[in-house]
Amino acid sequence: MTHKATLATAVLLALATCTALAQQPVQQPKEKFQPPQKTAPAPQKQAPAQQPANNGGGSHGIDKNQNKHCQHHEECQRANNAQRPNDRRAEMVGKFNRPDAQRRTKGPELNADGIDMAIVRAFPTVKKLNKERLVEVLDADGKRLGYALYSKPASDGIKGFNGETPLLIALSPKKKIISVELLANNEGPRYVKSIEQAGLLKAWNGLNIKKARKKKVDTVSGATYTSKAIIETMQKALSDL
Repeated sequence: MTHKATLATAVLLALATCTALAQQPVQQPKEKFQPPQKTAPAPQKQAPAQQPANNGGGSHGIDKNQNKHCQHHEECQRANNAQRPNDRRAEMVGKFNRPDAQRRTKGPELNADGIDMAIVRAFPTVKKLNKERLVEVLDADGKRLGYALYSKPASDGIKGFNGETPLLIALSPKKKIISVELLANNEGPRYVKSIEQAGLLKAWNGLNIKKARKKKVDTVSGATYTSKAIIETMQKALSDL
C-alpha cells in the first residue's frame, strides 16, 4: 500500500512539472552579430591598347611618316644649333646699332644743288662738280676749289665689324688731303665715336697722295675692326691715283 502511494505521488509530481514547463514560453537562441561583408566591384573590361602599325619601321613599330618627322626635327635642330653663333654675333651688333646707326645707313645727304653734304662740309662754297674718278669741285664762278675722291668702288669688299666703311677724301687744288669723312655705314656709333675721338680720320690731313699712301697709321683700341677697315679703305682709294 505504501509503495503504491509513493509511485502515485511521483507520477503526480512529474505531471505537474511537465505542465509547468509547457506553460513557459520557448526562448529562441540569440544569433551572433555579423558585420556586413564588403563586396569587391566587378572588374571592368579594358579595351586592348592599339599597337602602332609596323610599316617596315623596324622592331619598334614606328611608321615611316613618324620616322620622317623625327629626321626632319633633328635636321632643324642641327640647323638651329649651327645658327646660334651668328645669332649671338647679331645680338652683340644689335647692342650698338642704335637709331643713329640706322640713320647713317641711308643714302648720301644732298644740299639744294644736289651736291653731297660731305663735299659741302669740305668745300662750303661749292656750286658745281665735274664728276670723274677724281671729282673736281668748283665754286659759283667756276673756280676750282679742289677735288673730292670717293673710296668706292675701289674699296668694295673691305669690311669692318659690321660692314663696309666708305670714305670721302677731300683734296686741295694741289691734291693735298684736306679732310677724310666716314660716309653712311653699319658700324656701331660707339666704335665710330672712338675713332673720331682718337683722331684717326685726321691722320692723313696735309699730306699729298704719295705720302698718304706710305703713311703708317695704327688702329684704335676698342674699335679695332672698324679702324682697320678705314685704314685699308683709305689706302685702296689712293692706290690707283
